[in-house]
Amino acid sequence: MNWIRNMAKLALVLTWVFSASAWAAGGYVFDAAGDVSVVVGKADAQPATKNDAIASGTLINTGDNSHAVLKFEDGQVVVMQSNSSFQVREYSYEPKQVEKSNIVFAMLKGGMRFVTGLIGQRNRDAFKLNTPNATIGIRGTEFMVAMANNSMYSQVVSGSIGMTNAAGTAVLGAGQTALTASATALTAVVPTAAIPAGTFAQLGAIPVPPVTPAPAPAPAGSAPAGGGAATGGATAAPSAAAASAATGVSATTIAIGVGVAAGVAAIANTTTTTHH
Repeated sequence: MNWIRNMAKLALVLTWVFSASAWAAGGYVFDAAGDVSVVVGKADAQPATKNDAIASGTLINTGDNSHAVLKFEDGQVVVMQSNSSFQVREYSYEPKQVEKSNIVFAMLKGGMRFVTGLIGQRNRDAFKLNTPNATIGIRGTEFMVAMANNSMYSQVVSGSIGMTNAAGTAVLGAGQTALTASATALTAVVPTAAIPAGTFAQLGAIPVPPVTPAPAPAPAGSAPAGGGAATGGATAAPSAAAASAATGVSATTIAIGVGVAAGVAAIANTTTTTHH
């Protein structure tokens, strides 16, 4: 019967390992209201809830009368208004060597507010936001950007941003608003009165959390009590040796189990059922 008890323990360890891996994703849902969903790879969309992990490749969508607030390990904040789509194309945070960190985001539609975290503050070239009409770089910044009828409107709250497309680069400073009419039109500073009424109203009303570097919180029940407190970076998934010490199952058994589980997951993702 020992092998049955060991397999039961192994199941708990695998849950611990995979949950901790998700916990170390680098970003998480700080707040979600209304219809908010996440899509990872080719998987179906899933409802987003508070503290859900957000790793590179994740697509987040908001529906009507909805919003989402995302926070990342370095303190970076992204606020999404209704009917918006945002993708984390790359997020890599090295707390001990911030200059080696990197962010590539994409705003696919809608409107968003961005507040620069430690990565952008330490190395402005490490942040890139791709949008339909321009690529945006930052200089230690808080700004809002929204699409309306294929045009893009921007407003800088603090710091400055550079907006680059086929027509060239324009730099906007704090308090300035701008219009980027298309991907081939140079961004032009315009008076606030020229921005369609209500363009930034929802973004301005959504509370913005403090830009404080911190690891993502563990979803309820996903991490063992007292396990793996972070010291600046995200909590790493426990090793087979650590899991062995915690459960009494041999490290070899655990390592094999993890490999088997990964293989099963890969097969499950690629197998289709044929009905006769």
